Amino acid sequence: MTSSVPFIDPKDFPLDKVFMTAEDCMLRNPQRFEFLQLDSILHLDLPGNLVVGSRLLQPGEFWERGHLPGRPLFPGVLQIECMAQIASIHAHHELELDLGVFMGFGALEGVRFRQPVGAGEKLWVAGKIRKSSKRRPYFKWEGQVIREDGTMVSQATITGVSL
Repeated sequence: MTSSVPFIDPKDFPLDKVFMTAEDCMLRNPQRFEFLQLDSILHLDLPGNLVVGSRLLQPGEFWERGHLPGRPLFPGVLQIECMAQIASIHAHHELELDLGVFMGFGALEGVRFRQPVGAGEKLWVAGKIRKSSKRRPYFKWEGQVIREDGTMVSQATITGVSL
């Protein structure tokens, strides 16, 4: 993945047009409490191969106090977790998986952190499945984290497998 061009323009995916809530996301992903990294799925287009979700960074989140004092930055590992969680939901729909199937990390490639992200920002997470298999549930997903002004802040290709 070499492009620094965002997949979407956040203006095309308003935060009040929710397709799946955080509670709906939890039906497919086991992450809870601090590790639920998606607020909603705003758009899921299987024929067009695009999923778009949101992550609103609230004041006082667990990472803010220690990363980094005086200049809180949303950790890159949590940006990757945002992408992994939406990728899992995308794969569940694309591969028509049962709700109880857990998709875990298999690999990360092409990870790039392009801009710092601070507390209080609104983020869009968008991505596309590049390869998948129903036989043994597997996917390779290319994703991005994009801030409200349309700037891409991070990107990665995530491989997921059923565990």
